[in-house]
Amino acid sequence: MVNSRVFWGMSALLLTVQLPTQAETCAPLSLLGGEGSEVTKTVSGPTIPAPFGIKIKRNNWNTDWAVPGGRKFKKFVATIVSEDGGSFDIRMFLKYSDQTNEEFFNQNSQRLEPNQPLKIEAAPRPEDNPFLVNIFVNGLPAIGQTYRASVAACL
Repeated sequence: MVNSRVFWGMSALLLTVQLPTQAETCAPLSLLGGEGSEVTKTVSGPTIPAPFGIKIKRNNWNTDWAVPGGRKFKKFVATIVSEDGGSFDIRMFLKYSDQTNEEFFNQNSQRLEPNQPLKIEAAPRPEDNPFLVNIFVNGLPAIGQTYRASVAACL
């Protein structure tokens, strides 16, 4: 009698224990038009237009990461870090081959604490994979501020 109570008690305990789920696998995306997967930028002033469509000065507010084809990713995780901290206007987009995009983050005056990463997650459309992840960082208080950014794709 005691053995059957112990058996049923242990069985109930084992059934309530949750088994660990499969760990998520994430890999860094490559910069489009650059080397590696991480970029360090100092926020520039706005673009200054000139006659005939010429630009005297171009801003550096946009950075793109290429999404490899042939795999369906569950999410994308952008990481932005500023060594000195500061206030930044930050936006994140997933861009699709049909010329559409989805905005996943749009925050003006986002405060970044020194060396504390801001992580932004974005889930792609269920039926489609983006071809680019775009991070847009600017803002008047951010001019002259430096930050690092990277994006990982997770299966």
